[in-house]
Parts: sequence; C-alpha cells; structure tokens
Amino acid sequence: MQGTIEEKCTKLYELSKNNIELLQSYLIRFINSQKERIENREIAEGTLCNYIKAIKLFFSMNDIIINWKKLGKGIPQEKQSAHDRVPTMDEIHKLQEHPDRRIKIIVYIMISSGIRVGSWDFLKWKHVIPIRKNNILVAAKLIVKNTKINNREYYTFITPEAYNTLKDYMDFRELHGEKITPESFLIRDTWQKIDRNHGYRIGLAKFPKKMNSVSIRNMIYEAWKVQGVRDKLSNPKQKRHEFKSTHSFRKIFETKCQKAKMNHNNIKLLMDHSLGESQNYHRPTEDEILEDYLNVIDFLTINEENRLLKKVQTLQIEKSRIDRLESDLQRLQEKYLRYS
Repeated sequence: MQGTIEEKCTKLYELSKNNIELLQSYLIRFINSQKERIENREIAEGTLCNYIKAIKLFFSMNDIIINWKKLGKGIPQEKQSAHDRVPTMDEIHKLQEHPDRRIKIIVYIMISSGIRVGSWDFLKWKHVIPIRKNNILVAAKLIVKNTKINNREYYTFITPEAYNTLKDYMDFRELHGEKITPESFLIRDTWQKIDRNHGYRIGLAKFPKKMNSVSIRNMIYEAWKVQGVRDKLSNPKQKRHEFKSTHSFRKIFETKCQKAKMNHNNIKLLMDHSLGESQNYHRPTEDEILEDYLNVIDFLTINEENRLLKKVQTLQIEKSRIDRLESDLQRLQEKYLRYS
C-alpha cells in the first residue's frame, strides 16, 4: 500500500467499513508473515505483540470490531525475557567505584527508589524532599513522572545514603560556580574544574546542561564495561547479557523489598505499577507507605558504612528515649517521696 501514514490509515478504515472479512484475512496474512520472521530470528515474539497492540488501538479508536479471540489463537505468546538475573552486591560495589561520581548517585537513587531510567528526564532538585524524625534524616521523598503514561506524577522514596550522596554532589556543583535552584536537574554534564596552569577552581559549572535518560543509560552501559563487570558478548548467537544495564536496578529494588516482607501492593505503588482491581481497595496514606519503606532501608543501602551509621542513629534514638523515660521515672519517685 503506497502513500503517507495518514493515507494508509484512511484506506484501512475504509476497508473495515466495506469488507470486514477481507480485513480479517489481511490480518491473518500479516500475523503469519511476522511468525515467519520470528522463526527466522529476525524479530522476537514481543515485537509482534507490540505490533498487534498498535493495530488494536487503531481499531478501538475507530470503532472497528474484529474477532480478536479468533485471531489471537494464531499469535505466539510473548516470551518473558526475565530469565536475566539481578546484579550481585559485589557487582554493584564494583560499579559504584567508577571514577565518575555521577554513577554512584544514579545507582543509589535507582536501587533505593525503583524508578525507571526515563524518569531522569524530569527529575529536579525540587522533586527531592528530605524526611526527618527527631532531627535525623530517615529517608527522602522523590516526586517522579511516568514518561509512559502522559507524564503522570507519583511518588517514591530514597534512602538516606542516596540522599546524602546526591546532596554532596549538588554542594560540589555549587562550590564550582553553579547556582543550585529548585529547578536544577539532578544529573548534569561535566565541566573543567581546575585551571591547570594556576591550580585554582574555575567557574565553568555556571552553565549546566541536563543529562537526559538516553545519555544516562549509555553512561551506565559503558561503566559496566569499564569496571570489568560486563564484557562484549562472546557468542554471536547470544543477544542478551545476564542482566540489564539499568532496568536491573529496578529489579533489585523489587527483589529487596519482597525479601524484607514489604507489603506487595505498596511495592507496586512505589514502582508505579498497576494494582488492577486492588486499586479500588488498597488506599494507604503516604505515612503508612513510608513506615513500610523504612523497614526496607537496610536492604536497599549499598555501602556497609552507611548501613552501620543508620544502626548507630537508631540506637541513639532508642537511648534518648530510654533516658527520657528514666528521667520521668526519677521525677515521679522524687514526687512520691515528698508526699509520702
């Protein structure tokens, strides 16, 4: 069929109105031709499923009724590419040792929040809100946009480790001349930091350029190779690495939360997954989800020193509470003695 996309869509619509049986026969021929491509390893099953989704949407928007139950019998099921594993903590530790300090920030935030890599296109400093209890940082709220569904906003949380690493990076940028505002993007380009002839800082950080999600994905992909964790695929027939470059961080988040016995629906909410029919019944408050998340922080903390620091802070809070109870008890005893 010749012509522009608009002209082709118009012809398809006219065909559906004039001869629905012929249209269905064309669909069967299309599906069979794509199945041959699958057998020849030109495309994957998931690619055909995505083609069908687009066709279904077009028909649905134009009130074209097709017997998809009949046609669906000939459509191969999408294979789950979830045979890939999640990176081990040793591999994550090796990745975070990359000399580019931005790598650690990206890794810490993605693992502790479960965000998609596309979220980096919108994340600004105003979207990070620290949460403190008894003047101690316990987490930070992250306001995120879902790039797949009309940039819809939702929220998740990051660990104190992730927030502190990010805050150090923002302070470092400010030290070198960038004016940090609520509108500053979380990840930016690099800049020349030292005048090599005179040995002092130069203010080239004043002109930041946002680093978008494509650049971040490529940077992480290269960092895995630089750190010797993921090499080039040796087998020409092998198309996938053992784990995905950036999406694996999202899988780590889900795995760690499940291991820590976090409420399953709360995990889905923080990952911006659909709850299906449960959406109408599971309506926890933000404080309830936060309390559930705080029980998982140890599992989502990467650096052992930060994990120990959190334990020390927890013990300090507990000691402070015990001291207050002892002080109250002593006052009650003194009061009792005076009146006895």
